[in-house]
Amino acid sequence: MRGLCLLLLTLWAPLSMADSTFAHTQEISVEEARAQFTTTRVIVTGVVEGVTEFLPVSSTGHMIISDRILGVDKNKDKVVRGVVDRKGRPVTLDRVADDYIVIIQLGAILAVLVVFFDRLRRLVVGLVRLERPALALTQSIAVAFLPAAVLGFLLKEYIPFSIEIVALALIVGGVVILFAERHLPKHEAHPDEVLRLSWKQSLTIGLCQCVALIPGTSRSLATILGGRWAGLSAAAATEFSFLVGLAILSAASLYKLYALGPAVSQVYPLGSAGLGLIIAAVAAFLSVKWMVGFIMRRGMGPFAWYRIALGAAILAWAMAT
Repeated sequence: MRGLCLLLLTLWAPLSMADSTFAHTQEISVEEARAQFTTTRVIVTGVVEGVTEFLPVSSTGHMIISDRILGVDKNKDKVVRGVVDRKGRPVTLDRVADDYIVIIQLGAILAVLVVFFDRLRRLVVGLVRLERPALALTQSIAVAFLPAAVLGFLLKEYIPFSIEIVALALIVGGVVILFAERHLPKHEAHPDEVLRLSWKQSLTIGLCQCVALIPGTSRSLATILGGRWAGLSAAAATEFSFLVGLAILSAASLYKLYALGPAVSQVYPLGSAGLGLIIAAVAAFLSVKWMVGFIMRRGMGPFAWYRIALGAAILAWAMAT
């Protein structure tokens, strides 16, 4: 598994270094940018984000696909006239779309807070009381969080988002799941297993999470399989994946909001942002509740076949258009 993670990163590195800078010659007004958030787009985006964020099928990949179907990506290179971010840089319609997804991720975060409320409440109380198990879990989350957070920040301008890369990552991820289901040992679950992670287990999960920077890979896939490879049961690996996801998504959302600065209130209609967030929260809540039980009963095999079929269909579609 470690070799596969390193191989994927090695293969992806040259692709990610492609020059992403270009001259923007077209502009779009603020009103036109806000009009892009139609009711249909808000509902579809909210459902796709909520359902796929914590499933091992890649939410980013599904967003790219849904944007292509809805035709959202056609005007992505246009600059929103008179709108700049906190650093004074022009804001493109592409960035508006990408950051909107990060904003409604707050709904998915809320869903995890609700589902794991008891665990998180005990964690907070334990931290206040400086209890060893709570401190150990916080340390484990931090160790697993940092590799992808640092690498993602450093490479954020170079990560390629193409439909072909998404399709290939979906297929490769599906094959990896099938291999893992067949060859990774199945460990018995123990109460409070996530409270006893070693720093090596946490770091292993964090390094595998870096592979999820490739669009179409899936953060949940990388962390769950990374956890199982590190010796966790499927239940503990899934729970820890949610907890690390809570940290990484919260950091991403807060960073994006900060980086946009005053542009947030200019380009995002309050009603559309609120509706998308609520839809994502409800969809994510149902998805997380369903996923925990499903993986315990069926494993991750069905997700593998879904990824392979979807990836193959996307490749065929991309070649035909």
